[in-house]
Amino acid sequence: MRVAWSGNNTRVSGSTISIVDADPDLAEQLDDGQLERARHEALTRVQRLSPGEWDVANALEPDVHHRGFLIVEGLLSREVDVLGRHCIELIGPCDVMRPWSWDDAGSHVRAEVGWEVLEPTKLAVLDHALVTRINPWPQLGVELFNRGTRRAHHLAVALAIAHHNRVEDRLLLTLWHLAERWGKVTPDGILLPLPLSHERLASIVGAHRPSVTTAMGALAKAGKVSRRDDGGWLLHGDPPEKLRHHKLAAALT
Repeated sequence: MRVAWSGNNTRVSGSTISIVDADPDLAEQLDDGQLERARHEALTRVQRLSPGEWDVANALEPDVHHRGFLIVEGLLSREVDVLGRHCIELIGPCDVMRPWSWDDAGSHVRAEVGWEVLEPTKLAVLDHALVTRINPWPQLGVELFNRGTRRAHHLAVALAIAHHNRVEDRLLLTLWHLAERWGKVTPDGILLPLPLSHERLASIVGAHRPSVTTAMGALAKAGKVSRRDDGGWLLHGDPPEKLRHHKLAAALT
């Protein structure tokens, strides 16, 4: 297998993956006959990332009309900084992204964007050739497009959460919001197996780290959250009322 490195932590391997095998939600868009044919036509190349800062400029492949990536496994963070104030978006499996694309045309506000790989990550390359090959199944293209809409929805919810005054409220709402995607039901509570330090949580909820430490202590004392030895967070009790419309809350009830 041919293996090459692009940038500090990007490995471009000779392996390929079918996006309908990598993503069950894409496979569900097809019947059995369509799936068998699409499995071969939806093959694409793989990029692998090791943890650390990611230089996204080195991930661009302009010679193949690179459209972006479908995250197969792993976890990344995107940090957007405006005049020293920054926020973080967590991006994981099934998300679609164009990490090098930032449209600042006509904007008077300059934003600096940085990327960090939090866990070993596998990316499926979405290029023009793949888009052409899956044309017989437009529902696949629609589902990939929906992933961008879904990210926008999650960001809108995160923005609304950030407007709550109390840090404790912002933290609890954020943890349950993240559990909507990454939470796992266990006998001890809802497990959120993400590398979320107090520093990273502070960036997500728009607070200072000492305030987050104090607020997490209060939430732990109230029996609403606890920290596992492996670094994961456990959520106890019912989701906050403001999130009861979410499918996770519905599943728990």
